Amino acid sequence: MLYSDLMEDRITKDLSAAAAADPQKDPSSQPFRRSILFIVLIAFLLRLAVITVGHTYRITPRRDHFQFAWEMGRIARSIATGHGFSSPTDLDTGPTAWMPPIYPYILAGIFKLFGVYSAASAWVILAFNSLAEALTCLTIYRIGERIFGVVVARASAWVWALFPYIIYWPVRVVYETSLSTFLLSLAVLLTLRLSDGTSRRRVWLDFGLLWGLIVLTNPALVSMLPFCLVFVLYQRPQQIAGGLLCVLTTALVVSPWLVRNYEVFGKFIFVRDNLPMELSMANNEESEGFWTRDQHPANDPATMLKFQQLGEAAFMRERGQEVRQFIQQHPARFAGFTLKRAMYFWISPPQAAIYAGYDFMVSRHVNFFLEAAFAFVGLWLGIRNRKHGLFLFACLLIIYPLPYYIVSPYPRYKHLIEPEMTLLIVYLFWESRRVQIHWPFHKTSA
Repeated sequence: MLYSDLMEDRITKDLSAAAAADPQKDPSSQPFRRSILFIVLIAFLLRLAVITVGHTYRITPRRDHFQFAWEMGRIARSIATGHGFSSPTDLDTGPTAWMPPIYPYILAGIFKLFGVYSAASAWVILAFNSLAEALTCLTIYRIGERIFGVVVARASAWVWALFPYIIYWPVRVVYETSLSTFLLSLAVLLTLRLSDGTSRRRVWLDFGLLWGLIVLTNPALVSMLPFCLVFVLYQRPQQIAGGLLCVLTTALVVSPWLVRNYEVFGKFIFVRDNLPMELSMANNEESEGFWTRDQHPANDPATMLKFQQLGEAAFMRERGQEVRQFIQQHPARFAGFTLKRAMYFWISPPQAAIYAGYDFMVSRHVNFFLEAAFAFVGLWLGIRNRKHGLFLFACLLIIYPLPYYIVSPYPRYKHLIEPEMTLLIVYLFWESRRVQIHWPFHKTSA
């Protein structure tokens, strides 16, 4: 309801304005292949083709299908088999708050219909991811249209639809990554709409519902909510009541899960509880600043057994004590790890990229670096040109990554802000057409 109302209202306004300005250029009279919905359709069909023809739905069964959504897959299996939201590892460890609830429940529903860890379930969940990524073409277009103009908006939507790296995530990775990416871009779009002067209570209510859904899908994104509200209220201070309605609605959507966690674990847990473990795995005596595999219950039988014996709450509490002790004893080392992770968030952690016997790891770093560099230059250029809405983009590029600098800087975390990065990069290249280079050896005609 939220998404359809937003898009319907926006499209109706666009059509009315265009028709009033020039009846001959009414967008409704344009062919379908010129519409944004055509780009969305192409993006979706292309991803479905990659899933089907490339057999990406044939996920390896090693370690009892653990790569099929990892801990989320384990929890979804528990739900589908009647054991509730529990057991994120191979062993029966009881109720859990390891993961936020939305995506595991979606996956559990698919497991119930098509089989636990089946190829059919894999195809369906990858298709679901692909739909979310295809719809992101629409939010990219609407955001770009408001900030940079139609040309940049359309080009950015096509880049998102066709670029192979972007296609990789929904067709290969069974995780909430694609859904979170779409929801965050939708939140940015709705924030821009509110800042344009929309004052209806229904829109603020929808905004709160959306953020509630985002928090229950990926709580790390809640860091962006205050900045979205600040952006709107700075320009529309009279909308303070709407902002309070948004916060209240978000709290009401999230509160049932918080109550469930309190009843199960006897203490307040904000959506998920595995942050101490993530911190400990990335910051310990054996670490070089990255994830230590043998400290994860899913990778080490002894740690898994300890997790089962202690219980989730006690295990996380112990890991929290360990990481606090490490940081207190090695503050300089922790600072070095943090700087290293901050760098690798943008250029990707070291990873072998071997093709035909050649290792393209350096090329991989360069590609990620160029993406980040172009995005930041595009941000600078947009701010210099006083483009509306660039405050949100700056927050996404500067504030959103901060938690990952102290845990794990893996590329799928950055993917959530790549719709906005794509817009900035395309804007940069579009503006570069104004640059004229006068080569010293260029001959002028007589």
